[in-house]
Amino acid sequence: MASRFMALTLGTLLLGAMPAWAEAPAARPADAEELPPADETLTLKKGGKHMLTVPGLSRVALGDPSVVDVKTTGVNGVEVSALKAGKTTLIVWSGDGARRTYRIVVKR
Repeated sequence: MASRFMALTLGTLLLGAMPAWAEAPAARPADAEELPPADETLTLKKGGKHMLTVPGLSRVALGDPSVVDVKTTGVNGVEVSALKAGKTTLIVWSGDGARRTYRIVVKR
């Protein structure tokens, strides 16, 4: 009797946890990527390079190092080299703490 009471209680709790009018979240395509919003998009060809100027560069963060390679050049420069087709995000911080986000798209 106690186990039946526990099962009924648990069932009631589970049914009450999701309102009847709630819908399941829409399925996302398998190839969809979660990329943060970007201030600017850079599009490069595989093997291409692009120089960014960041006054007083203090920090760099790269999402996927297999897509692009990033090297700092002095105190104000960042060199982006496209390695393979794909997408990634690059975030750079300047000396005054300002942050800038780049979405990098590499095409074949």
